[in-house]
Amino acid sequence: MRTNESATSEAKVHSLEAPLEAGCRWSRLPKLGQVEPLSGLNRSAINSLILGKEPKVKSTTLRKHPEAKRAVRLVKILGAGSLLEFLEAPK
Repeated sequence: MRTNESATSEAKVHSLEAPLEAGCRWSRLPKLGQVEPLSGLNRSAINSLILGKEPKVKSTTLRKHPEAKRAVRLVKILGAGSLLEFLEAPK
């Protein structure tokens, strides 16, 4: 039987907003007027990197079902094609 502590820590690992130390590789776009905590970029700056014909950073959308009109946009934070990799790359 699990204790509440282990269930809580396990939930953080699988959460979309888990801290970097927990192995988070994807993050939601920040709300308007806020910044993404690891990069310090606001929503419009991240949108300029993930949208267009040749996006510089990988992103994906999650929908509840294929016909859904709304979706959650996730931005890749760690790994190949990620936001942090792009920001750290020499210019």
